[in-house]
Amino acid sequence: MRFIQVGVGGFGGHWVNILKENRDVQVVGMVDIKDEALKAACEKAGHQPAICFHSLDEALAKVQTDVVLVCTPPEYHMAPVCQALKAGLAVISEKPMADSLAHCKTMLRTAKQTKRTYVVSQNYRYSAPTWTMNEVVRSGRLGEIGQVKIDFYLGMDFGGGFRHSMDFPLLVDMSIHHFDLIRFVTGLDAVRVRGYAWNPKWSNYKGDCSSTVVFEMSNGARVLYNASWCAKGQYSDWNGNWQIEGTKGALEYKQGEMKVHDVPGLYKVEKSEPVLLQQPPKGGQQFVLDDFLEAVKARRRPKTDVYDNIRSVAMVFAAVKAVKTGKPTPILDAAIKKLLA
Repeated sequence: MRFIQVGVGGFGGHWVNILKENRDVQVVGMVDIKDEALKAACEKAGHQPAICFHSLDEALAKVQTDVVLVCTPPEYHMAPVCQALKAGLAVISEKPMADSLAHCKTMLRTAKQTKRTYVVSQNYRYSAPTWTMNEVVRSGRLGEIGQVKIDFYLGMDFGGGFRHSMDFPLLVDMSIHHFDLIRFVTGLDAVRVRGYAWNPKWSNYKGDCSSTVVFEMSNGARVLYNASWCAKGQYSDWNGNWQIEGTKGALEYKQGEMKVHDVPGLYKVEKSEPVLLQQPPKGGQQFVLDDFLEAVKARRRPKTDVYDNIRSVAMVFAAVKAVKTGKPTPILDAAIKKLLA
């Protein structure tokens, strides 16, 4: 399939390699406002400068494509995604879907109206730890999930850039991964959330970079999420530390090590054993891309299409609203429910 990639600098450079390595992909256009980013992408992937453009309008006027891949910062996702969908093209974009719930609704509405495939890349689903947690939960070994705790504590200095100027950099830019993993691992959807956010004195972020939120899930379970990007040290990997408890037992994951505890009775652990991490068929963006390509050919929905991902990204903006207001906040509003009906 023919691809135009919008945004080839920063993390977009990673996608340049992903597309280059896939035999089913032909890159026919690259779009970026910076000449140096386009030049570096050409050198990295062996493309000719003739396929480089400064706008999606220019690219669509000059080349024929099947797919538009959007790798710009979140605040610039909506315009190219909607433009591509209205042009009759399929779309993949990086997470989060957009920088506001209003933009996300517009993108969902546009995908529904155009009946085109739109996928949001949720690559964290496809790492060995998260894949294995999903397998353990789905096997039924833990029973019905009742409570989950996730601790994500990393001291991260990005050296400036959009994250350092956001109001809620962790919740909006990073937590979408963990909130999507909550749904992926447990198989449950969130229905409401409450929480707090703050910024320690030493933080070099403008906005609140630490938070604690509690989700109520569709079966009544609770998920406690504690996170910080300005921790004094690194106390978890990028997946976070997990404790998942169900009616039959519990799962613990911390920095590459996983254990399952069998607790068939009330509280006593009858058996504990380490769990060998299982690699998914492919990892990260490669899985997202291949699932997208296979889904288009088979005329099925990709795993993280807009209709699925709206339930994850809505968790982000509901959490932001909850920490702003101090009140319990529903995840899906009436407008989203209507679009999903």
